[in-house]
Amino acid sequence: MFRASYPHADAELPRPLIVVGVPCVGVLLILFFLIRGFPYDALGERIASGIEQSHGIQIAFAEIGPTLQIAGPALEATQLRVKRPGRPPEPIDRALIRPAWSMSWFAGEPALHVELESPAGFAKGTLSWNGTTRWAGSIRNARPELPPISEWIPTGRVEGTLDATVELSMSELGPEGRVEFEVGGGTLFLPGLPSAPLKFESLTGELELGGDAYAKLVSLQFDGPLAKGTGSGKIGRAARLDQAPIGFEFEFVVQPEPARAMNASGVRVNPGGDAVARISGTVSKPTLR
Repeated sequence: MFRASYPHADAELPRPLIVVGVPCVGVLLILFFLIRGFPYDALGERIASGIEQSHGIQIAFAEIGPTLQIAGPALEATQLRVKRPGRPPEPIDRALIRPAWSMSWFAGEPALHVELESPAGFAKGTLSWNGTTRWAGSIRNARPELPPISEWIPTGRVEGTLDATVELSMSELGPEGRVEFEVGGGTLFLPGLPSAPLKFESLTGELELGGDAYAKLVSLQFDGPLAKGTGSGKIGRAARLDQAPIGFEFEFVVQPEPARAMNASGVRVNPGGDAVARISGTVSKPTLR
């Protein structure tokens, strides 16, 4: 509990003063640095160097400097290139960070508001850390067929326009948390059915990451002109992701055109158009039945 150090020692500072006053002090300090001409290029290079040393991720940017938002002053970088170990560089058009308006500061847990714009989509949310790194935010107008989002779909492929809400934390085993997503106007490619992509108007679902599995597909619903259905399953744990066991089940009601392709791929579709596809094996070697 915050208490004032003045003669009335038992009197507490009013909560509105705490909630409003402390962030305002932070804003005034940032404005002071803006006025004094803070060396933002050096700060950006220091941040990039720290990320490379701790995570092996190389970050280069064209410009970095202050910007003002309704929520307060922020630091903005443009035309970034991110290079992760063993992967080609990925462009980020814009990145912005500022102190987040979060009560976690009073618990000693720093929090930053982060925004990222890239060819793969737009993401914003709150990044916090106090022994464990956490991210809570949203993804909008994203393209799930492009990295880095496509890397979170180790089996099959999805094309379309993705919106999602994300709550994740990093553990020794990798990310843990929940993702709720919706994809509009796209195509679902299931492993083992390359000749039978499923066009859909909407695809919604929920993922759970961590625990006893790399990922659990808690629910999936899709609806399109030629097929509609549901799905669930999980990707288990293994020493390497490509060796992880998988188990998914999808139930369909399909029209004659995709039904013929499914029958040719080994998935039996009954005369009424009902079908069940089960995918097992591993991430690198899925089997369909």
